[in-house]
Amino acid sequence: MRAYHPGDDCGRIVFDPDEIMRKRGLTDAGLCRRAQIRPEQLRRYRQNKIRFVTLDVAERLCFALECQFTDIFHYLPPAEDSAAGEDSAAAGEQGAPGKQAF
Repeated sequence: MRAYHPGDDCGRIVFDPDEIMRKRGLTDAGLCRRAQIRPEQLRRYRQNKIRFVTLDVAERLCFALECQFTDIFHYLPPAEDSAAGEDSAAAGEQGAPGKQAF
């Protein structure tokens, strides 16, 4: 097992609420209302512009979606991260929804 050193690529946390939202029949507006977050905040999560998640927001998202943290946040190790970044960029060009990494 390797220790982390500043500057190391340690992977990414991916925010992907789409499957749970579909199962719950929730729109972005509905999720924002139930979790008491601003639409811009959810948009920033989806666009990979949030660098940290407070436990308060994570708790509200899980409560609103009636799910576990790991249902909407996933860890991608460094090797998978670079491939996901390329996939996300390609999905963004096509306008298709995809997993968003922090």
